[in-house]
Amino acid sequence: MGGIPKFMRGLGSALCALIVVASCLSAAQAEDYKLGVQDRLRIHVSEWPALNGEAVVGANGEISLPVIGQIRAANLDTAELARSISQRLREVSRLAELPDTSVDIIAYRPFYILGSVTTPGEYQYRPGMMVLNALSIAGGAYRSERFSAWDAERVSISSRGEIAVLALRREDLRAEKMRLTAELDGLEALPEAAAGSDAQLLRALEEQRRIFNGLRERQGLEKAALTRSIDAREKEIASLGQQMADVARKRAATETELEQVRSLAKRNLAVHRLFPLERTLADVLREQQELEIRKLTAEQSLAEQRRELGTFDDRRRNEVVAEIQRVNAQIREVEQQQKALERLLVGAAQYSSQSAEDDSDNDAPQLRYVIVRTQGDKVHEIEAAETTRVMPGDIVKVFRVSEGPVTGAVKSGTAPATGPKAPN
Repeated sequence: MGGIPKFMRGLGSALCALIVVASCLSAAQAEDYKLGVQDRLRIHVSEWPALNGEAVVGANGEISLPVIGQIRAANLDTAELARSISQRLREVSRLAELPDTSVDIIAYRPFYILGSVTTPGEYQYRPGMMVLNALSIAGGAYRSERFSAWDAERVSISSRGEIAVLALRREDLRAEKMRLTAELDGLEALPEAAAGSDAQLLRALEEQRRIFNGLRERQGLEKAALTRSIDAREKEIASLGQQMADVARKRAATETELEQVRSLAKRNLAVHRLFPLERTLADVLREQQELEIRKLTAEQSLAEQRRELGTFDDRRRNEVVAEIQRVNAQIREVEQQQKALERLLVGAAQYSSQSAEDDSDNDAPQLRYVIVRTQGDKVHEIEAAETTRVMPGDIVKVFRVSEGPVTGAVKSGTAPATGPKAPN
């Protein structure tokens, strides 16, 4: 200790004294704390392991334990509850002496905070909590989002950039609509832009002209391919017709010859020719059937190709009409977005031109606190300060007050409001 400065030795002594005082205060407050609904407890009964464990004070103010059943816990401190458990167990089990029982609080019932705070709601209670702690847990006093000069400038920069992008998009859509309209009208080439047109529109039109020419070339190739396919199918059908005529003549000749051979066979003449002729006739009939099927298939394919060629232009026309409707909808959407961004720009400019807010608006808000506390069957409203103790189950209401002193409010630094003590 010789090397430690005197002021540090004094500080250490004072700190030790504070720790001792705080420990004593905590023990005293724990004895005064009355249990309530949602308090979570740890119970230990010597030589009765079935009763050891955790329990939660239910909505009826009781806890449920093996052997002894329901027992009242609300409005008792831990020592009183421990005695009640021991007495009930002695009565139920007819023990000669009271068993050694201890009750500890694992988690206190929550507290609630509402009013002018950032995140009102239910929060877990922490021993030794004051109103200021509760306010901090709830995110502090509520402050509306403020629009700074830099925010206004950032909105202006972003909006101008988005408007420029939308302007480019609108010119692209206009050029696409001009290309679709030219295709719908059956023009051979995409018209030139009007004199004095924007450079972006000229660039977009050049791109659409390449698309227009490419589509016309592709459509011409598709129609030419369909025409060639139709011609080939017609020639195939004509060839099949000729083959069928040849087979029909061959069938007729074979049938005539077969009739003659059958007549001779009845007189036991030319019997050896009968079987080969019958086989030849069967082959002719099979070939004739195959040719008929091939011709029917070719005729169906020809009808489908002719129908496709006939509806080729109408189908593309319907596609173009649908695309024009889509482009018109997108143009309207872009124009609406441009108008909205322009209004946003005007608003940001007006904000930037306004004077800065009063210094009083930048000060920390003046708050008033009220604690709603239930004691037995009675509910009390207690004016509180930042250093007022909060108990489990309390409802802390926070009010933002106008400038100047608040009538009836307890200011920070004054003595806490009277009421039951909370565990530290």
